[in-house]
Amino acid sequence: MMTSSFCSLARVRVECIEVRDGRTVIEASTPQGGFVPRPDCGVASGRVHSRYGRHLADAPCGGRGVVIELSVRRLF
Repeated sequence: MMTSSFCSLARVRVECIEVRDGRTVIEASTPQGGFVPRPDCGVASGRVHSRYGRHLADAPCGGRGVVIELSVRRLF
C-alpha cells in the first residue's frame, strides 16, 4: 500500500543499480517531460532550466552501504 508521502516517487525513473566500491549505487532521475506545479504559486511549469544532482546515502542493506544518485530538473 502506497502512502501519500511516497506518491511522488511513482514518477522517479531508476536508470541503473550496480555495486561500486563496495556500495550499492542507484542512479535515478525525475521525468524528462510533463508539467509540475510551482511551489510558490501552484502554476504548472514545464520549461526546464537545467538539471542538478542530489546524492542520498542510506543505512547498509545486505552488508553494503546504499547511495542514491538522483538527477533532478530545475524549472523556470
